[in-house]
Amino acid sequence: MIIELQQANNARDLGGITTAYGKIKSGKLIRSGELSRITADDVTTLARHGLRRIVDLRTENEIANNPDVAMPNVEWVNISIMHATTFGISYEKLDGQSIAVKLQAGIQRMLNRGEVPIEHMRILYRQFVNDAFSRVGYGNFIKLLANNPVYGATLWHCTGGKDRCGTCAALLLHCLGASRDEIMRDYMLTNAQTQNNAHSILGKVRPFVDDDKLQLVQSMLLVDESYLDSFWAEIENKFGSADNYIAQCGVTANDINNLRKLYIE
Repeated sequence: MIIELQQANNARDLGGITTAYGKIKSGKLIRSGELSRITADDVTTLARHGLRRIVDLRTENEIANNPDVAMPNVEWVNISIMHATTFGISYEKLDGQSIAVKLQAGIQRMLNRGEVPIEHMRILYRQFVNDAFSRVGYGNFIKLLANNPVYGATLWHCTGGKDRCGTCAALLLHCLGASRDEIMRDYMLTNAQTQNNAHSILGKVRPFVDDDKLQLVQSMLLVDESYLDSFWAEIENKFGSADNYIAQCGVTANDINNLRKLYIE
């Protein structure tokens, strides 16, 4: 279920998603983009959806630059999925020329490595799989939900709520028994939910870049099925199965049973 927030992107309740064990409960699991710009009305909306805990998946530097708005009676936890990132820029706060400079610098670094942005994103998703730091982060995220439930909803986010947030959602949904099709459906909702924001950023950037660069910028702002496909393929290539990978993240069969008891109806 989409949660309409004025100043945060990509917010939705995973309640109602069908799994092999039943449907996910509403008011328990929420994903979104960063919460550094949310309004008082947004705080009220999240409270109405039962928010009791935020899990911030960003790095310390990202958090320092754009801290979440503090909310009453809401626990805040940091579980970083990456050591450091050149992503995580809050483009909404910048003018078009500044966005263009930052994005083009990032694109040039990729091109210097012989990558194009779409392939760069696939590489990033494979790095999530292979990085021991990321595996610890994924494991801590799943174990927190399994063993430290709150009376209400837990929300997790990165910056755009699409890559780190999306892979956390994918692994969690797998643990809960969702099919790959259901997981991909949730993942791809990001494009529909962030379309207006992406168009706004592209509109700001357009006067400062050529059409080819504009297409590359768009690929950085949205998700593509091939990104998540790369994630699963790397898991299966290196670990044999998603279940084996999740076990390597430190998640036990008991943790998974707890998840299903807590979040499936």
